[in-house]
Amino acid sequence: MTVATATVPTMDTKITERRTTRPAVRRMGTYLPLLALLGVALPILIYLTVMQTLGWQVPRLGMNGLLPTYEYGATNTVLYASRTTRDYFARAGGNYETLLVPWRSYFSARRAGFKELSTADQLNAQKDGVVILPSAVALDLDERTALAAFRARGGAILATWASGARNGKGDWEGWQFLESLGAQMIGEMPATAEAGHLIMNGESPVSHQLPAGFRYAMAKTAEPLLRIKGERIAARFMNWTRISEPERRDEGAIVIAEPGPGVGRAAVFAFSESVWEARPALLYALIDDTLQWLQRDPAFLRAAWPHGKRAAQVIEMDTEEGFPNALVFAQMMKDINYRATFYVLTSVARRYPDVLSALHRDFEIGYHADVHDSFKGQSPTLQQQRMQNMRADMATILPDVATITGFRAPTEGYDGTTELLLQKNGIRHHAADPARSESRLPLIEKSKDIALQDALVVLPRTQRDDINLAQYNVEQMAQEMVADFDLTVDNGALGLLSVHTQNYQAEGVLARAMVKLLDRIKQRRDHVWLAPAGDVATWWKERERFRLSVTKSGKRLDMNVSIAGTTPLQGATVLVMLPQKGVLPQVHSAKIGLPKPEVLLLDDYRAAIVFEKLAPGDYAYQASFASGK
Repeated sequence: MTVATATVPTMDTKITERRTTRPAVRRMGTYLPLLALLGVALPILIYLTVMQTLGWQVPRLGMNGLLPTYEYGATNTVLYASRTTRDYFARAGGNYETLLVPWRSYFSARRAGFKELSTADQLNAQKDGVVILPSAVALDLDERTALAAFRARGGAILATWASGARNGKGDWEGWQFLESLGAQMIGEMPATAEAGHLIMNGESPVSHQLPAGFRYAMAKTAEPLLRIKGERIAARFMNWTRISEPERRDEGAIVIAEPGPGVGRAAVFAFSESVWEARPALLYALIDDTLQWLQRDPAFLRAAWPHGKRAAQVIEMDTEEGFPNALVFAQMMKDINYRATFYVLTSVARRYPDVLSALHRDFEIGYHADVHDSFKGQSPTLQQQRMQNMRADMATILPDVATITGFRAPTEGYDGTTELLLQKNGIRHHAADPARSESRLPLIEKSKDIALQDALVVLPRTQRDDINLAQYNVEQMAQEMVADFDLTVDNGALGLLSVHTQNYQAEGVLARAMVKLLDRIKQRRDHVWLAPAGDVATWWKERERFRLSVTKSGKRLDMNVSIAGTTPLQGATVLVMLPQKGVLPQVHSAKIGLPKPEVLLLDDYRAAIVFEKLAPGDYAYQASFASGK
């Protein structure tokens, strides 16, 4: 039997009991107001933090305690929501918010800080950074003065559409404001113009994340596109085929300018936010690059082309009927010391073995199939048989058909089966049609079980061929061919021009027009890699072995280069977007004995760091820039 015993409370126990049995309110004492405040404030703080990341405005009183500004994280990037412009839109029956929301959405998607201002007084308090003018159509005198002062002290401006075209009353002011930013105004794009695509220059200071010739379909808007020129063009308005009228070829959709030391940079988009609101993510990279350049933050990227070249150019001949005319073309290519590419229709080539043998000695030979029928839609069995036929035909004339690894489909007719079979049959590059890519760079098509060196490189035709240009006379055809070539260089793209033997008579229109194109190529040859198609395809795979990473350490940038594989890489190039106009980076190896690169100024805004040869391995360099004045 267990006997229960009582515990006699001590003095300490009694004190504890009295404390624990006091009312909860009395136990909190003086902490009650603080806890009550936290109970209300903490949920609000959490809510505002979450909503701020989603693009909501968090107000903060301005300098005079009366005018609100909006901060989305500490930053020196300003979205200027002009009250003058807002009032103008309201009077005109519009809503300025529709042009502001795309920018807020951008910053939210990028989780990037910015602040939103709306008056000239607030601008005057902004010491540096970047001010974005989102279609700020109406600006009063105080705003214009504040923006000019901001830029004079080194601040940068990104203006879209018709910013500053009207004054504080909403009356027409003209284009003087945009022209002060470096945009020479031509006028508005006619509604009938076929210019529904934004075509990007590759490796541009403000569009270097986007591939050369990238084609962006713009939404149709009530705000007309503007026609502008400028010191440096980063994008153009063109049609789907990347063609524009001759009178608009030196115009841009985006222009940038840097007047000189001490003055802020400027970028002008000749379109409103409504152009990209429907598909914004595709243009966020453009905005990223533009803001980076305006902030003078240098960018380093792996160059598309070797040895510091700005673009690559291939000229090839579809060698079909009129096969002997290939010799006329061949002589012209010899005259400029260029090893062109001939895609040979093998059933015709068998009738001209001497011509093919002569071409093979000095030029690259590829397949143009057995007969001039499209591969598209044919059964895999038939396509495979045709590929065997073309190899057998070629083998009757040339002894080393294993080295012939290029292909171009007749009538540019092929499908996924064709490219798969080409890869399995040892073909390593395919000269395809313009629709094959949204950009103007090669593509690598590689199955999972295929090594990189055995992958198929697709080279999209990026220039109009002689069939497209057949309606022109000699002068007109030459003008169009030169325009296509110049666009290739400006885009930093792969240029691929195709011509046909049946149209290449010695004194024909095409051959005579070609003379003027070759003259233009010679003028710009220092900047262009003129190469056969196979060399371009090989480089594009070699480039995959080149890796680049850059980290910042104070004012110094650490640049790490890695070369994979087992063989040296020739001509690897790093492009640099310069923080100061015309000021080259200083590049030093981080270790003794590393290869020393050559640093070249490509233009006022870009430099190239060129490595003549790098063996497989890892390399470390340091880059720095002289301080701007």
